[in-house]
Amino acid sequence: MKAEVFEYQGEGIECVYNNGHWVMCIKNWKPNNDIGEIKYLEVHHETDEQFVLVQGKAVLLTASRENEGFQIDLTLMEPGKVYNVPQETWFNTITEKDTKLIYVQDAGTTEQNSTYCDMTAEELEMVRKEAAVLLHK
Repeated sequence: MKAEVFEYQGEGIECVYNNGHWVMCIKNWKPNNDIGEIKYLEVHHETDEQFVLVQGKAVLLTASRENEGFQIDLTLMEPGKVYNVPQETWFNTITEKDTKLIYVQDAGTTEQNSTYCDMTAEELEMVRKEAAVLLHK
């Protein structure tokens, strides 16, 4: 028996494997993950999510919500390392055009058990400034 092989070369996200318990997805660059277009953070209320950088450059944003604002940390991702975003941690990724990420999450993760929230203008300015420094080291 041969192994199944999955790939995705298009723009954005494609969930390439789903066994009913967890999904494995390929996330390629898409406009709303570009440094100039990033706008929001998301949070999963029932599950963690793991990311692996395969190629290109990416910055992982993780945050806690305090007093209607976010306390945001930026991490320059390194290829081959697993980055776990715990449940109830806000997150997103900033990617460049040649970036490819793999992520794994619970198969039951949906918009019904996740929340999305736009960052403020001040938060966006800080994120874009710090991400630019990290991406161009």
